[in-house]
Amino acid sequence: MGAGIALAAACSGFDVALVEVDAVTRERAGERLSRDAQKLGRADALTRIQSCSAISEVGAAELAIEAVPEEMALKQRVFLELERQLGAQAILATNTSSLSVRGIAEALAEPSRLLGLHFFNPPTVMKLVEVIRTDCTDDAVVDIGRAFVQALGKTAVLALDTPGFIVNRVARPYYLQALRAFDRDVGEFADLDALARGIGFRMGPFELMDLIGLDVNLATSESIFERTGAARLEPVPRQRKLVSEGKLGRKTGQGFYTYESGAQNARPDSGPPPAPPSNADEIVVVLGFGELADTVAEQLRGTYAHVQHLQNDEELDQLDGATTIVFDVGDGISDRSTTILEVETRVSEDAVIFVDAYATSVKALAEQIERPERMLGYGILGSLERQTIVEIVDAERTDDDALALSEELFATLGKKTMLVGEVPGLFLGRLVAAIVNEAVYAVQEDVASAGDIDVAMRLGTNYPLGPVAWGREIGGGRIARILSELAHAEGSEFGPARALWVLDPDADVTENMAEEKLRFQQSALYP
Repeated sequence: MGAGIALAAACSGFDVALVEVDAVTRERAGERLSRDAQKLGRADALTRIQSCSAISEVGAAELAIEAVPEEMALKQRVFLELERQLGAQAILATNTSSLSVRGIAEALAEPSRLLGLHFFNPPTVMKLVEVIRTDCTDDAVVDIGRAFVQALGKTAVLALDTPGFIVNRVARPYYLQALRAFDRDVGEFADLDALARGIGFRMGPFELMDLIGLDVNLATSESIFERTGAARLEPVPRQRKLVSEGKLGRKTGQGFYTYESGAQNARPDSGPPPAPPSNADEIVVVLGFGELADTVAEQLRGTYAHVQHLQNDEELDQLDGATTIVFDVGDGISDRSTTILEVETRVSEDAVIFVDAYATSVKALAEQIERPERMLGYGILGSLERQTIVEIVDAERTDDDALALSEELFATLGKKTMLVGEVPGLFLGRLVAAIVNEAVYAVQEDVASAGDIDVAMRLGTNYPLGPVAWGREIGGGRIARILSELAHAEGSEFGPARALWVLDPDADVTENMAEEKLRFQQSALYP
């Protein structure tokens, strides 16, 4: 990381002194610098990097960035030496990803000159830098830190000195909820990875943990949990077990996946399913209103000859008794059990009823409905266009013909399907909802603005959307519904954040909430 930061600065025209006290490590850093500079076509930048074996060799410097191992005492010793050796004008910055910047600064005579500049690996490629201010960091120091980041051609986001800052904190649910879902037999980890990629994540959570290193990922989770005490962020025993067994991912050849010659033994994603032929046999009814219902009805008409769209429950008396497929969308928030029970009485015995499993408990409904084998729970989180794969509840009572029909119907919509276990939120629901929830907590706690959080998660983790923007697309009410069901099943700590409702632009505002909503709006929650 230190070599990468040095090269990024040198490529931007800065003169750099790279200090490494260990001779072997210094030699390896030099080799890496040469290799990376060649890849970038910037061998000229190497002439601006001076290799040093001690801080005393540096001479004058305007900015010192520390990138030593994540040990508080070690970092404090380094900064004490920097403070002694460098002039009073020099700004001091730590690249820590998990320690308290304020805690590091407490060792200094002038803690106001220290801030956090958290780069992402590799620094020459990643465009994000988190600029961390403490309660004692001088404003001018923060401004210079941001200007330096911009001079590197990177994007600076400002965050308070809180556990995990922006990226490492908001990303925790991506790993923790995936691990919990795996423990609850929602699906095999390769299938869960495929689902995550199918909704826009560049890598699934399990392959990403293997890439990062399960030990490194666990250490970050443990640090954030210890400093926050938030039960929703508590590490999962399965990961601790793998680490204790030395199964750390790619670097040991075994993690969740097995690696041979550096290759991952995982099932590759296939393209979209082939479109089914035109169908004049099925009689399809789409029930619900809004963009999703309109899109589903329109696309189904491209294959099915008989498609009826009923926009509200008051139109149920218009249901054709010969209907063979009912695709219920509802409003995305309300439990639809009562409506589904009525629908069942109005259609043929062979009709298959599709139910939004994020809003309605398929398990509870199966105990009430007369033909549970003909009911299918599905999960479409927000925009249908954004998903290439849809999770389908693999309920014990569902018959194979109904499952085959679900595959055909979603192929008509251009989507693959994946069977998942019958749990609240399924997999994608709990995964994305928990990420959105953590982002809202971070805004609520003034960790960073909503705009900076969205930028940080897109640039720092390659999320398809910033979590706040994603939450607005899905809807605060829908996110809250998923998390409420999850909390009912697994504990109140997984419930919705108090401020989630502000994700809905038309949410009712009481007098005591008006100030909070205004703060969110000013925090770039709304475009």
